[in-house]
Amino acid sequence: MVARVPESQPGSRRVLAVVSSFRPTAELVGNVALIAAQVDGVVVVDDGSGPDHAGVLDDVRALGATVVVLPENVGIAAALNAGLEAAAPADVDLVVTFDQDSVLPDGFVAALVEVWDRGVAAGLPVGMVSPAQFAGVAQVAGGVDPDGFQRSREPIQSGSLVSGEVLRTCGLMRAELFIDLVDVEYWLRLTTAGRACLAAPGLDLPHSLGRTYPLRLGPWVPRVGGAALTLSMSTPFRYYYRARNRVVINRAYQGVATGLRVVDTLKELRHLVFVLAYARPRGAMARIIARGLRDGARGVGGRIPDDLARRAAAISWRIDPL
Repeated sequence: MVARVPESQPGSRRVLAVVSSFRPTAELVGNVALIAAQVDGVVVVDDGSGPDHAGVLDDVRALGATVVVLPENVGIAAALNAGLEAAAPADVDLVVTFDQDSVLPDGFVAALVEVWDRGVAAGLPVGMVSPAQFAGVAQVAGGVDPDGFQRSREPIQSGSLVSGEVLRTCGLMRAELFIDLVDVEYWLRLTTAGRACLAAPGLDLPHSLGRTYPLRLGPWVPRVGGAALTLSMSTPFRYYYRARNRVVINRAYQGVATGLRVVDTLKELRHLVFVLAYARPRGAMARIIARGLRDGARGVGGRIPDDLARRAAAISWRIDPL
């Protein structure tokens, strides 16, 4: 049986945190301590890291956090679901999810809760509250609305707040997506359900967005204002999930946020052009992307096939990161 954080008392509200971890370092302990200082309970879900990381998880337990250890890697969606189930929030409770490398600024959770409570008091069917920025990148749909609120746009799950009622009514994460675009799907689901997805103005969650590479077109380096353009590239195997899940989401949400999804898809295709240009061997990356597109069209979910994972492990980038 999975341990659970203490249940809320009648008439009270808990603010809980669920943190996903995979092969964590000692940095996780410090990050959980920062989170624990701002919430009423923390659940850490280890996504199949194995016994080599047991010591770090023991240190997390010593902080008073509930630790759920999954026997194998099941992906971010299923891992978060396991943590949400362990947290067992009542309808009135609030839950914020985090990645293991999220470093919480002072007052972060309180800022999310304040926007949530204002939204509810204003009669909005609040579904989610997220920071207006993630790693300095805006995740909002414009300025402040006439009702005094700012809407989020496809916010990253790390740092986003939902309620127990939202989880019960709208469901958990789609585990079959495994990783990548899990948060986009959830935002689209809440939007489709008529929920208000709000942003906390001025709030930012510092985070690493992966390795940054210089953008090159042959010998030419495009520049804007004298600064070279760059792009962030994922680990090669992630492009199977990115291609597959983009197709899955577009098929599932036809007619919902159509303009935004078209723009997202075009940006993804543009990004994949550079991925193919920089990947070596290029043919292996092309096959991974093509398989992702095909599996998405067929509705295939779950982990990347083993043969593709082995192929992806042999791919490298022909440019060095900054």
